[in-house]
Amino acid sequence: MEYYRRTQQSLSNIFYYLKDYYYGYHDIWVFVSGHSVPISLNNFYNINHISWIYNNSTTLLEKASNDANKQYYKMSWLSAKIIVHPPEEEEQKEYDIDPFLSTFMVKTTNDSPPTLHNIFNAWCANRKQWFHPNSTIEFYVIDEMGEDHIFELLEQNSNVVLKQNKIYISDK
Repeated sequence: MEYYRRTQQSLSNIFYYLKDYYYGYHDIWVFVSGHSVPISLNNFYNINHISWIYNNSTTLLEKASNDANKQYYKMSWLSAKIIVHPPEEEEQKEYDIDPFLSTFMVKTTNDSPPTLHNIFNAWCANRKQWFHPNSTIEFYVIDEMGEDHIFELLEQNSNVVLKQNKIYISDK
């Protein structure tokens, strides 16, 4: 009887995995208010506290709301890199995020911009690569005017602005 129960449980797990894979749930990530990293949709059951949804197959970060006034936005940057300074390690790591940004879109309302932290987490989910929570993260950006900027990743960046279907981040 125990063998039958374990076999049934294994087959059930395989069925649910294949179903999630077929419907694409393995590639959808949810951002929960007050949570530091995105959670795969196939591991999430409480839909009430989702603030953003990231779909890896479409590289779309969408505000979780039923607002009909959502629009699509792209980053205004010409080029960008992420520089990770791991804690207690001397060597920083640098990642070119231009390929990601070339297809990355945000769907939200004009008054609900994503934070720089949301954009970073979408990139992490896209690469399925995570970093130590005490790492210092910097965005090295060349803006639409060709000027260089460095933005340190903070939990809340209030300098994100949406205008003319572009996402702008200022260092002021």
